Amino acid sequence: MLNRTGRREFLKSTGALGAGYWLGVGTRAEGATSANEKLNLAVIGLGGQGGANLKQVGGQNIVALCDVDDVRAGKAYETFPRATKFFDFRQMFDEMESRIDGVVISTPDHCHFHPAWWAIERGKHVYLEKPLAHCVWEVRELTKLASEKKVATQMGAQRHAIPGLRSGVEIVRAGAIGTIKEVHSWIDSNRGMTVPSAQPQSVPSSLKWDLWLGPAAERPYSKDYVPYNWRFW
Repeated sequence: MLNRTGRREFLKSTGALGAGYWLGVGTRAEGATSANEKLNLAVIGLGGQGGANLKQVGGQNIVALCDVDDVRAGKAYETFPRATKFFDFRQMFDEMESRIDGVVISTPDHCHFHPAWWAIERGKHVYLEKPLAHCVWEVRELTKLASEKKVATQMGAQRHAIPGLRSGVEIVRAGAIGTIKEVHSWIDSNRGMTVPSAQPQSVPSSLKWDLWLGPAAERPYSKDYVPYNWRFW
């Protein structure tokens, strides 16, 4: 299938994600696509951002869905009942490598590098949420490997692909407002910062806590980490 659709078709599909289409600033470009022109996609991470990304590539053949939490992933499983379900992306690649053309990865930040590496090493095209990886070394290794494997890749930049921001970059680069000497930046929200409970907590039966931790250091489960507040730590 890759010989027929190739890098250009994959970029059309994943480009909609990075270009902010699901933020309402784009126009859907393509009409109906025949089944043999679609990509076989695997999606890793199905809650929150992952659910939004899955929706945008839902017109392709979704052959595999992978998440460590059955509850967070439940809607995706209902929407794509024919896709094979996995908790562990390593098992997914072991069993379905030959059936997968590309992978959409929307896991928590500390687990970006590992599924992306496994996918690219196997010659799969990749759409990977921001931030690209956990440290500079991981970023460089992914970049080098993608170049060696000659796969199409896209990082989920969202707001940075909105037309207004892109126009602003062009204006600055063109020198229309002169040399930039000072920049002010701010954010208009207050998300707070939860302090994880010191009391022991039971891991929900729907969650594979060890797989959620992935490469992170072992630590007791806390509902104050999952599914959102991990980003503060």
